[in-house]
Amino acid sequence: MMRDIHTVLRETWGYPGFRPMQEQVVRSALGGNDTLALLPTGGGKSLCFQVPTLAMGKLCIVVSPLIALMKDQVQRLKQHGVRAVAATSGMAPVEIDNALESAANGKLDFLYVSPERLGSELFKARLPRMPLGLIAVDEAHCISQWGYDFRPAYLLIGALRETHPEVPVLALTASATPEVAKDIMERLAFRKPNLIQGSFSRPELTLWASHAEDKLGRLLRIAHKLPGSGIVYLRNRRGTVRTAQFLQQHGIRAAAYHAGLALEERDRVQQEWTSGNIRFVAATNAFGMGIDKADVRCVVHLEPPPDIESYYQEAGRAGRDGQPAFAFLLAHPSDAAKLRERFEASFPALAEVRRVYQAFADMHRIALGSGEFEAYALDLPQLGQRTALPVAKVASALKALELDGALALSDAAHNPSRVMIRTSGEAVHHLRVHDQRNAPLMELLLRLYGGLFEEPSIIDEERISQLLGKSVAQVRTQLKELHHKSVIFYRQRNDLPTATLLTPRRDAAQMTLDPQALHLRKERARIRMEAMLRFAFNQQECRESAVLRYFGQPAQGRCGRCDTCRALERSSHVAEPPARWIVDEGGAAGLQHRR
Repeated sequence: MMRDIHTVLRETWGYPGFRPMQEQVVRSALGGNDTLALLPTGGGKSLCFQVPTLAMGKLCIVVSPLIALMKDQVQRLKQHGVRAVAATSGMAPVEIDNALESAANGKLDFLYVSPERLGSELFKARLPRMPLGLIAVDEAHCISQWGYDFRPAYLLIGALRETHPEVPVLALTASATPEVAKDIMERLAFRKPNLIQGSFSRPELTLWASHAEDKLGRLLRIAHKLPGSGIVYLRNRRGTVRTAQFLQQHGIRAAAYHAGLALEERDRVQQEWTSGNIRFVAATNAFGMGIDKADVRCVVHLEPPPDIESYYQEAGRAGRDGQPAFAFLLAHPSDAAKLRERFEASFPALAEVRRVYQAFADMHRIALGSGEFEAYALDLPQLGQRTALPVAKVASALKALELDGALALSDAAHNPSRVMIRTSGEAVHHLRVHDQRNAPLMELLLRLYGGLFEEPSIIDEERISQLLGKSVAQVRTQLKELHHKSVIFYRQRNDLPTATLLTPRRDAAQMTLDPQALHLRKERARIRMEAMLRFAFNQQECRESAVLRYFGQPAQGRCGRCDTCRALERSSHVAEPPARWIVDEGGAAGLQHRR
């Protein structure tokens, strides 16, 4: 029996109503229609597939490449009493097998999977038995070769459609040009085109580009003039540290955030920024996905991003509460040359790709012909040492391997230690009676963590060590011994990024990459980069109009808020637009509060 969608929204999440466009997307999915929902950052995309799934009472498979975001959504759903599990590349086969079996037996509402898992035998064996009601494809631009983040593993989604042809697909993304949107619907075999598109216009968000030598000076004036919290985006890790230190030296509470920091440090920075203890975070693009903070007053780019899609997604993290906010792009003429240099460096030579692949296989002792669908920790600095290549070049080589379908990369995500009992109840009883060394540990596991026979449970080795009066190292040694004896499954915590082999390990010396595909990807990336540079340095076109035109939407005249519009107003002596915040003649360097 179908539940009322407003009842689901209110009883599960406590929301009184839908945001703009959400209800239209929900009703389209419930009507059995293949749907592409193009909603800007902050538009509430996750509810668009979560609400119809709970309304129809069937399983939803959610395909997403962002492991950290998947885990965050699963955790939030569980807090609301919803049955959800993520089967990701950081899990062992026994864990994935357990999750897939639960889905096949109707014990889940949501099964989150990374795209590479769709091709595994474990998944394909369970798929026909799954009581599927909806297929949700998050970050759907990844399926388009015209998109800015194409991932070959996304093409495996077609297998879902073949096995369950009657189940509708709901594809979601925050940024797609008309060309990409058309390609998404074709690759997902939509029965008929169906695009629901929210407006990219953000009337509360002022887009401002400034061209000057002293970027840090302008950043400081922004921080002093504009109250509230903000994000400063840079393209490299060292820049985030230097910028955070600069702000701190001038009395601004700030911190750096990048993927190279320890997980605990990243969590601390994000929590303190979310609570307001830190005003500004200087970050790489690793910061921002899944952030639930509506009152960000400004986003500052200290250099142009590689494309307009990235720029607008990052800029859109300001002003989600609907109150006036700013997105500043602080550019210098030299940035164009730097961006083009980074672009060329991101497409490494075949010899460099082979070196990185060989070093990766050597590090993990992966034999030729093995390793398919296994996830391995990714230590970029160590790979750099082994190959005598800069870390940036190593990362580019790995990305080339991903684009060629050899492996799938996952950002660093917190993978806590987990345990599951793999043997029979009788065998466990025998161990508790006759194994004096391991019996106390087994007794404690059974007492502290329920359901160990059914699914893996997150454990805390520190707490176990305190209760047993042993060191953490001793506890981990015992857990590993029990794992090797197949009494339990034990996976120790890991916070490093991972790479999952999608094909058996090949001979690096014989490895080739598709030259035509690489050429096409490079040219498409070049086109997007040049569009970003035109946007950054064009001082004639309204910023909002330029963004809308890029994404194929009509502009409703000049916005009246951006730097180009304000310059035109000053030159023609037009009255200032009514707004709570205005930018004065000093450009991005000066802000005034209209009283």
